[in-house]
Amino acid sequence: MTSLLEIAGIGKTYRARERTVEVLTAIDLTVSEGEFVALVGPSGCGKTTLLKIVAGLLPATVGQVRFGGRPVTEPPPGLGVVFQEYGRSLYAWKTVRQNVELQLRHLDLSRARRRELVADALDAVGLGAAGDAYPWQLSGGMQQRVAIARAVAYRPRLLLMDEPFSAVDAQTRADLEDLVATLWKRYGMTIVFVTHDIDEAVYLSQRVVVLGAGVSGVQADIPVDLDADREQIGTRSSARFGELRTRVWTQVRRTPESEMV
Repeated sequence: MTSLLEIAGIGKTYRARERTVEVLTAIDLTVSEGEFVALVGPSGCGKTTLLKIVAGLLPATVGQVRFGGRPVTEPPPGLGVVFQEYGRSLYAWKTVRQNVELQLRHLDLSRARRRELVADALDAVGLGAAGDAYPWQLSGGMQQRVAIARAVAYRPRLLLMDEPFSAVDAQTRADLEDLVATLWKRYGMTIVFVTHDIDEAVYLSQRVVVLGAGVSGVQADIPVDLDADREQIGTRSSARFGELRTRVWTQVRRTPESEMV
């Protein structure tokens, strides 16, 4: 498989007055085109920081990120991001359709093509009839669907997702997990998915990458060999799912600072 994302020797250090805090050190990771990779680890291990560096939103102190063979120094074209605080990323005074179209206005596309992409994205997330609604009229789960639709309407090669379902209830979370799995297959995207939930990481991904506590870097890179077609009850109750979950948990719990769900 062709490498799409290369993270080489990434480190991040924050300096404030006389204090220095090292958040990441020597992170090496390669993600192939079309892969679904979940990133887990204890609180404070730098998962979100790493995602921001990959997105070009935060400079690394050392090391380099390459996306599509090119160094990332700013948000690159072909990359989409879905954040945890989806409510803050939506404009309350714009309709659902206008929110989804917003990013497309920066591209050299005709109005008809923009409308086509927006309609396809809304249909893909199950909101085809909600284009004229406003975000404040929707539930939390539906608002997150709008944020996801906005990202996939752009048709990114790489989609970064930072704990996107942590603020919704269990049933909505399961529905959104299945939605993301469907979108991944539908659009052929590469996804890097940050989560605190080990079960979610195993259920969704092809690989689970474990970051260690403190500045220990990548602690484990675990292939997930579950069937491609997964469903909430059958997959999660399978013996293999339990084995993989235990393996990831074992790696996470190697450090006492672990605070995983």
